[in-house]
Amino acid sequence: MNFAVVILNFRTAGLAVNCLRSIEPDAANISDLRVVVVDNASGDGSAQSIASAVRDYGWSSWASVMAMDRNCGYAAGNNVGIRLALRDANPPEFVLVLNPDTVVHSGALGRLLAFMESHPAAGIVGPAIMAADGELQCSAHNRPTPLTELDAAAKMGLARRLGRRPVSPPPAEDAHTCQWVSGSCMLVRRQVFEQIGLLDEGYFLYFDETDFCTRAGRSGWNVWYVPHARITHL
Repeated sequence: MNFAVVILNFRTAGLAVNCLRSIEPDAANISDLRVVVVDNASGDGSAQSIASAVRDYGWSSWASVMAMDRNCGYAAGNNVGIRLALRDANPPEFVLVLNPDTVVHSGALGRLLAFMESHPAAGIVGPAIMAADGELQCSAHNRPTPLTELDAAAKMGLARRLGRRPVSPPPAEDAHTCQWVSGSCMLVRRQVFEQIGLLDEGYFLYFDETDFCTRAGRSGWNVWYVPHARITHL
């Protein structure tokens, strides 16, 4: 299976290397896995440090580093890696957008891919996300509205009393569709990019995944939360 992972780094070289280390076990079990770390002009030697780790740990067969000359933001930086993957002569069937401050649990990538293969209408899937202390975080969300954002800021519970769904409900035990998943780990089918385009670079940081999942949903794709695949988000 042709599968690409894009990791956007900004001054977190140690975490990015640790993230790559967590991917290594799955790299041996997934054919044609390619990981690119895009360094968003960290200016602190991050690109060189990560490239050295890739070489020294023997990851060069599946991982590489691309150094940017300017910080173009989260969405645009990820798009650099996504474009690189999609322009390949043998483009990947799936692209995983992954934060550098994550640890991928053993087997998580395989579980996400297997879910995609068994659910052809799934355009985007996200795993369960755990905090560093092991607490399960909400990673399957509903679209925010002016009311929910005002309510969240005021902490008055108005949305709940008015029968509106919370933006971030408690984590569920079973896989289910949702309106958007966390961009810290988001697996996307190639056809979604081909149909709706890449991340909106008008978002320098935050809300880009909300927008992207919303556009995918409006184009007929399902967004799924898959809790039997897990990552830790540091």
